[in-house]
Amino acid sequence: MSNRPNSPRWYGIPWRVLLATVLGTLICFAISLLIGILGTVVVSVIRGVHPDMRVAYRLVALPIGIAAGTIIFVVALVMEIRHYRQARVLSSIENSGSRAAPRIAIPLPHSTDHKYGKRAISQYERAVVLAGGEPVRIPLDRSAEEVTSLMAACDGVLLPGSNADVDPVRFDQQKSPHSAAADLRREEVDDLLLEHAYRSRKPVLGICYGLQSLNVFRKGSLIQHIPDSLPEATRAKVNHEAGRKVAVAHQVEIVPSSLLAAVVAANGTTHLPVNSSHHQSADGIGEGLQVAARCTDDGIIEAVEGTDADHFVLAVQWHPERSVDDDDSSQRIFRALVEAANSRKSTPGSATHS
Repeated sequence: MSNRPNSPRWYGIPWRVLLATVLGTLICFAISLLIGILGTVVVSVIRGVHPDMRVAYRLVALPIGIAAGTIIFVVALVMEIRHYRQARVLSSIENSGSRAAPRIAIPLPHSTDHKYGKRAISQYERAVVLAGGEPVRIPLDRSAEEVTSLMAACDGVLLPGSNADVDPVRFDQQKSPHSAAADLRREEVDDLLLEHAYRSRKPVLGICYGLQSLNVFRKGSLIQHIPDSLPEATRAKVNHEAGRKVAVAHQVEIVPSSLLAAVVAANGTTHLPVNSSHHQSADGIGEGLQVAARCTDDGIIEAVEGTDADHFVLAVQWHPERSVDDDDSSQRIFRALVEAANSRKSTPGSATHS
């Protein structure tokens, strides 16, 4: 049995911060004083004068100790506040009821680039946990029967991003020289998860590559390289490949009547700042899907969703898992998936549909 308190205590933060600051300052002061003393002795011997240890104390150790203490205090305080916020979320999840958390299937992002796959999937798993769900990692090296069995024990599916591109043969195009190699095993597992989710009416959330995978699964097509599809005057307005270091790459305009608007536009806004790490996007929209958002600067499709009001299907081209700690809209996206999974799980007679 865990002895952790049911709710984190804010007043525990100052004590830990002060303790870390005091210990860190003393250590830095002691080290810098020792170095200062040795330096003073060496300089004095070279110059042939009596060493003045006040120099080591006043001009070396004391300034370094004060600077180090300030830095340690600020860093420790920021870390403790962030930890406290996360602990509050997790605590509310643990105390929200006795019902088991809905299980969300997440395939590994890549079948051969294991280092990338393990690093990337942890962000999605954490976002699901913070939203109140239980992530279930789906390996890409299992048989179709094993994958289907794992998915059958889950209540929803999250298709993560990937550093692969969907095989363009699937939407009747020649491969662009800009397209990355396809990950056929990831595509097979995505299809298995989507087949089960659609058959069983389990909620689906796609992110970046997950949007593209969903759209192709529903017989849609993709733009293989966004710059090639845009007029020259528009091409330079947005860098869709900006990457994770750019917190806000551009704005998206959300369709007001869409599911996405209901999920993220709590304050009535139809424009949302987003990050961006993709060079492909949806083109022809798949069966049973509709556009939910576009980039305001160049019209690139940034979100799609299902047309069936009774089946939660949503996919976004940006990466809300990266901003889930600080951005309310990102949090809402994952909560919407988990709540949809929980609602379906709690509904009597939610058996598999043919």
